[in-house]
Amino acid sequence: MNVDEQRRAAGEAAAALVRDGMTLGYGTGRAAAAALEALARRKLQVRGVPTSERTADLCRALGLALTTLEETPELDLCIDGADEIDPRKQALKGGGGAMVREKLVAVAARRRLLVIEEPKLVPRLGTTRGLPIAALAFGWSNTLRRVAQLLPGAARRDGLNDDGNVVMDAPIPAGADLHALAHALKDMPGIVDHGLFLDLSPEVLVGTPQGVRIF
Repeated sequence: MNVDEQRRAAGEAAAALVRDGMTLGYGTGRAAAAALEALARRKLQVRGVPTSERTADLCRALGLALTTLEETPELDLCIDGADEIDPRKQALKGGGGAMVREKLVAVAARRRLLVIEEPKLVPRLGTTRGLPIAALAFGWSNTLRRVAQLLPGAARRDGLNDDGNVVMDAPIPAGADLHALAHALKDMPGIVDHGLFLDLSPEVLVGTPQGVRIF
């Protein structure tokens, strides 16, 4: 299977774990979209909280019912993708800029599935991309300078995310203490959240050339 086929196979496997009547977290990105498309084909009575406006639009097009965290504060299952996953199942997310909503939905779910293709498995987070960081638009240039002092090479993306936040990307140094880095960023004035998803105990469905395996 090529990478697209791996992604679709993992999405199908995730959708097969959904049961009628469940409340869900609907993730953002290509892998999450593959799972949602597979879920829609099952014609179950489910409803879910979308993690981005584009996911909400996709769900409406697929006929998947929507809810909010205000209406449904506890979810049965969250299905999402990831940009990288390391051997301890720590995840890096936010390539699409939706990591703030994705994290809020993930922590509201009793069970979390991450759907990826095999190249997303990495020896350490930061291997293939920088760490996405969401910051308030107000004073963003000062915030970026502070981030760059901690993580040299940090840069702002163009535009704003769905929440009106600036998104930055910063290299993660080899050997970095991820927990210390996560705390340092959260303590920094102007930072809303970041793409380190640590210690959330996800079940990882990996599409490989040989089929789907659970990691």
